[in-house]
Amino acid sequence: MQTKKIWNFLGSMQFALLLLLILVVACTAGSLIPQQEIENYYFSNYSEGFANFILAVGLNNVFRCWWFVLLVILLCINLLLCNLLRFPQLVRRTRQSFGPQPRLEQWDGTPVIRLENPEILFREMGFRKVQSLQWNGTACRYACKNKIGLWGAWLCHLGMLVVIVGFALGQILQQEYTVYGIPGQTKPIGDTPYVLTIDDFEIRLREDDTVDQYESWLTLTNTATGESASGSSMVNSPLSCMGWKLYQNSTGWAATMEVYRGEEHVQQQLLCAGEYAYIEGMNDRLILFLRAFYPDYAQDAEGNSVTLSPELNNPAYVYMLYFDEQLLGMNVLMGNERITVDDYSILFHDPQPYTLIQIKRDPYQWVVGIGALLIMAALLLAFYLPPAEIWAVQQANGLWDVAGRSLKANRLYQDTLERKGRLLVSKN
Repeated sequence: MQTKKIWNFLGSMQFALLLLLILVVACTAGSLIPQQEIENYYFSNYSEGFANFILAVGLNNVFRCWWFVLLVILLCINLLLCNLLRFPQLVRRTRQSFGPQPRLEQWDGTPVIRLENPEILFREMGFRKVQSLQWNGTACRYACKNKIGLWGAWLCHLGMLVVIVGFALGQILQQEYTVYGIPGQTKPIGDTPYVLTIDDFEIRLREDDTVDQYESWLTLTNTATGESASGSSMVNSPLSCMGWKLYQNSTGWAATMEVYRGEEHVQQQLLCAGEYAYIEGMNDRLILFLRAFYPDYAQDAEGNSVTLSPELNNPAYVYMLYFDEQLLGMNVLMGNERITVDDYSILFHDPQPYTLIQIKRDPYQWVVGIGALLIMAALLLAFYLPPAEIWAVQQANGLWDVAGRSLKANRLYQDTLERKGRLLVSKN
């Protein structure tokens, strides 16, 4: 008995709503908090306490976190049990709840309308197959339609289950990579045989200097087969090629970092804002972090750094310098100024926008598509094909008492039946 209660609770609506509430909160957190970044990113952008909480709870990788997977599994169990428990009931209702015998036995004898000939009204209400029978020695007519509409809610649950399973498999098993760079660069895509070439990148501005659109022209190449494909990716318009989707995710600024030791040039590296660079010859002890770049640098009334325009009028680099993981200092580097550490000097030049492309391949997207089609079919059944019945019993005076019912909006159905019946009476 206790086991039955547990299974009933797992398949209950209350448990489903609780799971959905938690999942909504988790998905919201996963949308607001950048996912799968390095640990330093969270400590750089959030307070230490909140960063520790994000990493401890797994909010930096919500959709692959063990507790999120567990919630999805429980929701799938809930939907599956709900469908399994309701399936025999729906089969019985489909077979036994419709028909002249159960309907006439439950009818209290009150007609919706009284007619001389009910056949025309049956057709007006959309019933094509009408049964003629005798009931307690009286002539009767009966018809029903849209019994399949009973399965709308059940099919909707099934569609939700398929969508969740497909989405979960996609989130767990999908391949997802991030590539960023400037035009002319070719970057590897993770551990795959594919490389991405950034052919060109454009930022289109409106008259007020706000961004209208970002667009990248890209070439994807499979180095194993030599196959390649090209196209453009814009915000809200990803490029689809060779089974991958390439999303124009964001943009930022990059600059060339030059490092000198005395007069000797020891290092040249393209550094994007938000990236670290190890200074060569220092055994990974000296690290430079390019925190931000301002193309037209200024300070507001509160002393905060701002850019007056997207034009390169007064470029400035905000950097942080670490030695043995200890912060040496943070400052703003203007124009051709240099950072000096012992006999090392560091400068930046040639700032230019970079593009960040998010690359995804979801092998289970088709499962989500099937689930979506099932949900659409379920909504069609539930809202446009409600089960309905109509019956008529002949009285001693030769007139027919007509009544009917619908499982959806029954009062409206009764009103429609009465209105069409009265129109037929007035015509006769």
